Amino acid sequence: MESLRFDLAGGPWYLYAVFAIVAIAISAYLYRVTIPPVDRRTRLVLVALRSIGLMALILLLYEPLARFRRSETVEPRIAVAVDVSRSMGMRDRSRDRAADLRTVVERVTDRLGDAADVYVFDESVRTLSGDIDTLPLKGFRSDIGAAVRKLANVSAEVDYGAMLVVSDGNHNSGEQPIYSAERSSMAVYAIGIGDSVPPSDVRLVSVTSAGVGVVNEVMPVTIDVEQAYITDRTATIILNDNGTDVARLPLPLRQNTPRYQITHQWTPASEGVHLLTARIVDAGSEFTQKNNAAQTSVRVRKNKKRVVLFAGGPSPDVSFVRSSVEQDPTLQLATYIHREGAAFYEGSPGAGALSDVTSILLIGFPTAYTPKSVIDDIAARCRRGASLLFVASATTDYGKLGALSEFLPFRVASNRPVEVSITADVAALATADPLMRISGSDADAGVWNSLPPIYRTELFAEPTPGSVVLARFKVGSTPIDEPLIIKRDIGQMRSLAILGHGLYRWRLLGQGPAQARGATTTDVLQSFTTNTMKWLSVRDDERRVQIRSTHEAYMVGENVAFVGSVFDQTYSAVDDAEVRVVIDAQGASRTIELAPKGGGQYAAAVGSLPPGRYTFTGVATSRGVTVGRDQGTFSVSEIGLEEQTTTMNASLLRVLAQRAGGRFGTMDSLDTVLDALLRDPRLRPVVRTSERELALHHLPWIVALALTAFALEWFLRKRRGLV
Repeated sequence: MESLRFDLAGGPWYLYAVFAIVAIAISAYLYRVTIPPVDRRTRLVLVALRSIGLMALILLLYEPLARFRRSETVEPRIAVAVDVSRSMGMRDRSRDRAADLRTVVERVTDRLGDAADVYVFDESVRTLSGDIDTLPLKGFRSDIGAAVRKLANVSAEVDYGAMLVVSDGNHNSGEQPIYSAERSSMAVYAIGIGDSVPPSDVRLVSVTSAGVGVVNEVMPVTIDVEQAYITDRTATIILNDNGTDVARLPLPLRQNTPRYQITHQWTPASEGVHLLTARIVDAGSEFTQKNNAAQTSVRVRKNKKRVVLFAGGPSPDVSFVRSSVEQDPTLQLATYIHREGAAFYEGSPGAGALSDVTSILLIGFPTAYTPKSVIDDIAARCRRGASLLFVASATTDYGKLGALSEFLPFRVASNRPVEVSITADVAALATADPLMRISGSDADAGVWNSLPPIYRTELFAEPTPGSVVLARFKVGSTPIDEPLIIKRDIGQMRSLAILGHGLYRWRLLGQGPAQARGATTTDVLQSFTTNTMKWLSVRDDERRVQIRSTHEAYMVGENVAFVGSVFDQTYSAVDDAEVRVVIDAQGASRTIELAPKGGGQYAAAVGSLPPGRYTFTGVATSRGVTVGRDQGTFSVSEIGLEEQTTTMNASLLRVLAQRAGGRFGTMDSLDTVLDALLRDPRLRPVVRTSERELALHHLPWIVALALTAFALEWFLRKRRGLV
């Protein structure tokens, strides 16, 4: 039912009525006597025309609105989501999941009738088409969360008050379904398919390791195994690296031990992407052997990224920065610290000290005693692409920085070695920069600005062209328009300068007392150092172009797809790039081109590929210029996620239903669950009211009415010869 009501936005209706009466009275007063006199009928017509014109103009000022209110009774429907992934076609120890699934769906549709809509899901959600008896159970992944989100917002025309999930509960893709259910307004009921008692089986749960390794350096590989009802025996785990067996590990299986974790110390022998595959053999009689293997990939570098630290002398800043850098296992740090005169504690840096260095750290360096040859070597390495971090001190000789001026983000106007106490002054906008990010929240600027004071000489410096000031400073409570932290990122060269010293106070005075009180604190110095080293050591093209496969491991028959992102040097999205990916497997290559999706994003589907290990290399070019490149690996095998779990995940389905106000059951308790579903209060009819407004003062007819009334009045006056 729809109703119509008129309102005035510019004021109450009775005030408009007062003005309308005044308009009529004024019109009648003006036409009480006319020259020449006219008959009473003509005078009434003239009064009416002028009154109508005035009331129409006043009506425009009061902004008339037409409000249309619609009320309707809505009966919420029921959405039935049926899992059609590969695990639903498995045969349990005592049950056939496929047969149970079809039986449940038939009973549900018979009981719910026209009140329900049936959908099927695996990685995607779609309407059931055809008969459930002929529906193939071929999905490679199960995303229960996607089904909940899709059906909670399926369309404006369909309102689902409750949802019934029919699944084995083995969710292995996408967002956690419990969170999706809690955010929806639907009641979620669940029917579990499958046996919750595990069969006699051994399952290799996962192979995990650090994502990055170094050639000839030992790194741990952890293998997790689960077993159920296996007789006591010793199985074997074979670890394979890119197709070559590298280790055979004994796996003692005992009936009373359901879980095992084995760690192997693996030493990569070559750089590149290594695909590590672990598989279990000699485990005896098992329910299935499809879950006896798992994979992971490791990107192995030729060596650690080398970082060299030059210091003007021992200091707390050197100690604290060095300890922060050494916490990164991918960095190899060498130090050269001045002692008296031109000597260094570690010995004079030779010709090879700066070879293959990715980053150079200068803390209180150079001093008045620093040899010119060392500064020239640093400048030469920076020209070949090394990044630079400069931290000031009271003993820094700024006159010797001339050889590094083309790399530093600042120029010195003057300096006096007189120390003043300063505090950081960081604007909220600056914390959006990755270097200044602490927690990623709006509170980061407050964390920076509450740090203890550090020191600075009477140094006056200005940023070089292309540099960005990330922080300024205060003396007391007075802001000083001088830079404290400056960065420069031009081409392949990056540099960062901190024009203050005593950074150790940020940890000792900022973090130490709070920890002594048992309070939770943020180690700003560690976060800032970590961000800085990542920023200095990452090459320009590595962060601007990223290309990857949608999954690291695919199953035979599953569609392989690639996604990529391309950004220019200003971090702006590049939408006109040509992104080509070369896929290589055992000498055979295939080239595909990713299609632009907007916002610097690119994607392409390859289709299914034969089993094997694949490497890929992607190159992005824009207007004939190479923006950057990326590489990676993925595999296609008989090992599937759906075969990894052999039992129904009843706990997930139970918690999912409880959190969303529903009920969980199995095939044996199906009628009880359906009875509770049909009584759910969220399926009761509700009256929904919607309202829309039409602003009448935007319509031309009110103005036309006023103009017409005034025009007719003028026409009659002319015909009667009125003055």
